[in-house]
Amino acid sequence: MMRRAIRMSGLALALACASPLLAQMPAPADAPMGGANAAPNAGFAGRWGGHERPFASMSEAGRAVMQNAMHGADRKAEHDQVKAARDRMLAIVDADRLDTAALKRAMDDERRVATSSREAAQARMLEAITKLSPADRKAFVADARAMKARMESRMAEGRGRWGRGRPGGDMPPPQ
Repeated sequence: MMRRAIRMSGLALALACASPLLAQMPAPADAPMGGANAAPNAGFAGRWGGHERPFASMSEAGRAVMQNAMHGADRKAEHDQVKAARDRMLAIVDADRLDTAALKRAMDDERRVATSSREAAQARMLEAITKLSPADRKAFVADARAMKARMESRMAEGRGRWGRGRPGGDMPPPQ
């Protein structure tokens, strides 16, 4: 449940802003992709928890173009590179003696890999968006804004539910 909410939140934010999350969230290998021959909501009820499939207002062709951009072959490799760079940083911080020069290099590597990943994601999005019809571009924007609003609502709900000492929160206030 939490993993699905995180994935949906990341997708909505990435699509709304073409953010680095687009390149850093791996899609499940067995995730249904839809396409020209797929039923309108085929496979999405389980993946999206019964919610409307992403970009439902777009044509099947437009949705296929965007899915190909979002689930490109390079995404897993990009994600793995960012993860490895972050793991190197944690290993350096975890050492008994902190090597700040090595940490700085690892941070520079992580930033370089993350920037490269973000640039590749934005290039894929740019190419995909240029292939959309004007109607699909408008539908994309409307659906992205709706997803962003749903994500912000869920985030606000989560802050109320899990916030420290907030009304409805599960944790007691700090002492």
